[in-house]
Amino acid sequence: MKRRKEHLVEKRDGRREFLRATKLARSIHLALFEIGVDEDWRAIELATVVLEGLRSRRVHAGGGEKPPAASVVLSTAEIADAVQHALVVTGQPAAAVCYGAVQAERSRRRGAVATLAPPAPHAGARGGAGRDSDPLGGRWAGEG
Repeated sequence: MKRRKEHLVEKRDGRREFLRATKLARSIHLALFEIGVDEDWRAIELATVVLEGLRSRRVHAGGGEKPPAASVVLSTAEIADAVQHALVVTGQPAAAVCYGAVQAERSRRRGAVATLAPPAPHAGARGGAGRDSDPLGGRWAGEG
């Protein structure tokens, strides 16, 4: 599977990039693997079904005509909802729960990384105005 040029994905941080079906299939495979199903073809098939469903939903929402390629922007939340729905419909509700749990864990990690404050700049790191107030004399620890 390759990236879909007709779909753009808007990431949670606001970036937009082409939808990569292999990335979607990989995350579906991880959810299926968590419940003991180790079949790559099933994940690829479900990813294809989800993308076709999203495409047809966009066409029907647009009045029956196919929208221009650049105007189709999907959110990651919309894709996740469609994947969970497809997993439940195909008889894999436990995989849908695992998929949601993986997404929640990734969201938790993103939140934890976003709350880390960057280190304060060190005014006297290489000599200069802050040298007198620096207890190490303008040098980093271990810097001879």
